[in-house]
Amino acid sequence: MDIWIETERLILREYIASDWEMIHGYAQQEEILIYENWGPNSETDTKEFIANVLELNQASPRTSFELAIVLKEEALLIGGCGFRFDTKEAHKGNLGYIINPLYWRNGYAAEATDALIRYAAEELAVKTIEATCDVLNLASQAVLKRCGFFRIRLIKKHFEMKGRMRDTFVYERNT
Repeated sequence: MDIWIETERLILREYIASDWEMIHGYAQQEEILIYENWGPNSETDTKEFIANVLELNQASPRTSFELAIVLKEEALLIGGCGFRFDTKEAHKGNLGYIINPLYWRNGYAAEATDALIRYAAEELAVKTIEATCDVLNLASQAVLKRCGFFRIRLIKKHFEMKGRMRDTFVYERNT
């Protein structure tokens, strides 16, 4: 199944092997990954991410959908988003996103998230979607609220990340 989702300004599509270079442009930036439990990536890390995603795309049944976020007019990869089915509840899953900081504050994360929610609801019969974010990540909280998510709980001292204990907000939205 090749996934191709178009919005007004974006295309969400499956990754291809050569995308690693554009991904690495932001995945190696320590300062933008302060809220992520991964990175900064070496070239090897980014290539392994792509190889893993390409392998997951072949799974049957498919439970993970990692997609490149591409500016439609420029055909330029500016980030990624993904949806993963919950292992315990068939009609539930979680999503996430990342945008290259050169393209922040343009509404691309919300536009991609809205499109991914529609896809999950219409094509995958998902009823409930969760998302998590670091309590310090105000921009991500704003994106989730804009996309109709409600904060349902706080996980204190969720895990250690980059030298600090991360507190995590859990958000949920019905489709």
